[in-house]
Amino acid sequence: MAEVVFILTDFFGGADADGERNAGAALPALPLLETLLARAQRTTLQSDWRGWLAAHAAGAPTHPPGPDASLAQTVAAAFGADAPARQAAGQLWLASPVHYFAGLDSVFLHPAGLLNLDGAEQDRLVADFARVFSASPWTLRSIGRRDLLLAGPAIAASSADPAQFAGCDPSAGLPSGVGSATLRGLGAEMEMWLYEHPLNIERRGRGELPVTTFWLWGAQQGRRLPATAGPRARPHSQPMQPMQASQPVRLYGRDTYAEALWRLQGGAMLPLPEGFDAAIIGDGGDAIFLHSLLQPQGLSAALLQFEQHWLSGALRLLRQRRIAVLRLLVGTHAYALRWRHLARVWRPRTAWWETLA
Repeated sequence: MAEVVFILTDFFGGADADGERNAGAALPALPLLETLLARAQRTTLQSDWRGWLAAHAAGAPTHPPGPDASLAQTVAAAFGADAPARQAAGQLWLASPVHYFAGLDSVFLHPAGLLNLDGAEQDRLVADFARVFSASPWTLRSIGRRDLLLAGPAIAASSADPAQFAGCDPSAGLPSGVGSATLRGLGAEMEMWLYEHPLNIERRGRGELPVTTFWLWGAQQGRRLPATAGPRARPHSQPMQPMQASQPVRLYGRDTYAEALWRLQGGAMLPLPEGFDAAIIGDGGDAIFLHSLLQPQGLSAALLQFEQHWLSGALRLLRQRRIAVLRLLVGTHAYALRWRHLARVWRPRTAWWETLA
């Protein structure tokens, strides 16, 4: 029987719920999610969800970037953009276009500040970057996805996933380490370059957020968390069991690194449907769904939508024994729910924001 995996890609612990609570929002009860959290077998991830995906879901790659490949190197290998950095013995970074805004006493990453530029916009910025930074060792390249690639000299620095800081002060996630000053300086130069860029003037005229700078990250290995975002070790952590797939695992959603993993094994990432449909797993194949919780309506509304349109259908199939395992990856934990676990009625339900804190 098939396994169904839901990955909530943008939940980073209690801070998500605390932000809404501090803003005066009432956090709703989510009975299905709370039932799953109470009755499932919980394990602590040894890395983030991307590490789990690389270790447990992807098959043997056709173009392996190497066991110690960074997120950016894996992406570059999948999209055929790794040759320049390899030839120059340099380093690759994911370059995500972002929008900052000024608060009363700090700068914040806008809640919708992880920008998706279309191909023409990216090409304009890439061409202009090559002109403005022609005397520098940096090269910007578009791969047709949200994240671009920056190639340059090897630097001892690390950065966190920008999604962790949507709506927050981003300073804790910016480059740190011995060589961080170089990257921070490049980021400041890009801010000045983009401040009154013609593309941003056009975006403001259309009511769209302008590009403040590129967030540079992903030079860390794909199977480990950056030091700024590492999970707390738990003494009761248990190793995750890999998915036992008799046929290719289907991946739904949108993420540059996840798509790169699938491209390297000859697969394709599929668009996320509007809701869970039993026909998706009708042939018995395993399926993984990436759900972003960075929604304009906020975390609680996004989780409510997930419960109503996705979790309810998957739990129904589990009760009917049409799927073997329902997995949920959220924050630093993974939850595996099997049919026999549904009988654990003695396990009390707890508010989801307390369980996931």
